[in-house]
Amino acid sequence: MAFNILTSPGDILIVDDLADNLRVLSDTLSREGHRVRAVRNGPMALVGAKAAPPDVILLDIRMPTMDGFEVCRQLKADAITQHIPIIFLSALDEAVDKARAFEAGGVDYITKPFQADEVQARVRHQLTIQQLRQQVMAQQSQLETLTQSVANQPAPSEFSLRSMTCAANTILACADDLAQNHTLGAEQIPCLQAVQQHGQVICDLLATLEG
Repeated sequence: MAFNILTSPGDILIVDDLADNLRVLSDTLSREGHRVRAVRNGPMALVGAKAAPPDVILLDIRMPTMDGFEVCRQLKADAITQHIPIIFLSALDEAVDKARAFEAGGVDYITKPFQADEVQARVRHQLTIQQLRQQVMAQQSQLETLTQSVANQPAPSEFSLRSMTCAANTILACADDLAQNHTLGAEQIPCLQAVQQHGQVICDLLATLEG
């Protein structure tokens, strides 16, 4: 059983103080089928992201009132928005600027002037990672349900044991496929490891009961 990758368009929030950049980026991503929102300053980005968290944020650095670094830090400090991947998009191309962006919590960095195909590819990549993360969390929830089922069933039948073993093995196979065939961000790796560890515990427990 493999993970399904990017089956639906994403909700993208673009933050840039220049109207021309917002227009070009909006057109570029809309052509991919994404739902696009655009704001022109940091405070509006914080309000919009918290009210309706997007799947990905494209964030300029040089903006009045609040720069992109501070916007990113505040988003990462809020439980509602901390898991949203942030792609910085800026004319600043020095290594120190990129380092600051990643230290603030960004996951990627695109240097202006940008190419449409590069923006589309990088956004698509982050959406894929987000979807994989959601699937990992769903698998973890299934494992927890399976754990409770085993714990609450003092004398499971042979059929029940086979069914639960099959379910646990399927979840482990999905986790292994994800680990081997897909690129994960730092936030997703612990989730995957938890799925693998819990899944193995369930398999070991079921093997003991079957024996």
